[in-house]
Amino acid sequence: MGDTVDKFSIENRADEEIRCAVDNVVHRDYDKAIRHIQRSLRLLKSIGNIEKYVEYLNILGLVYELEDDESAAFDCYLESLATAEVIRSKDLKAMIYSNIGSSYSKMGKSKEASQYFKDARDEYSSSSEKTEECHKMWMMFNYVNSAINDKYVAFV
Repeated sequence: MGDTVDKFSIENRADEEIRCAVDNVVHRDYDKAIRHIQRSLRLLKSIGNIEKYVEYLNILGLVYELEDDESAAFDCYLESLATAEVIRSKDLKAMIYSNIGSSYSKMGKSKEASQYFKDARDEYSSSSEKTEECHKMWMMFNYVNSAINDKYVAFV
């Protein structure tokens, strides 16, 4: 029982770090957001919560995009994609494909972006994981992707 309580407590701390990170993104303090996400990732890794680790690693990639660090963003996406494939999560793969598509779109690589958006749609439409939790995660990813696109469009 103690192990379960510890995992629950650690997962709650990881979730709190993400909430702080999202607040920092809203206030455009991306460095602080990155630190919160990295703490969250360490916590999740310590308890072996791989699915949530992949979700939050994806969020880290989005924040790196906000900082215009495409290389770090792609590193996050590729690690999370490889892990999502190992755990066979179509919903996570769909989110990752969507983020990679957004990144390619931002770089003006519309052909690559289009393919990843198609892959995201295909994975999500074939997913059986469509829960309220997944929907909330999609909403968060959409919010951060919108912030990235708004920032990018503002500079063009």
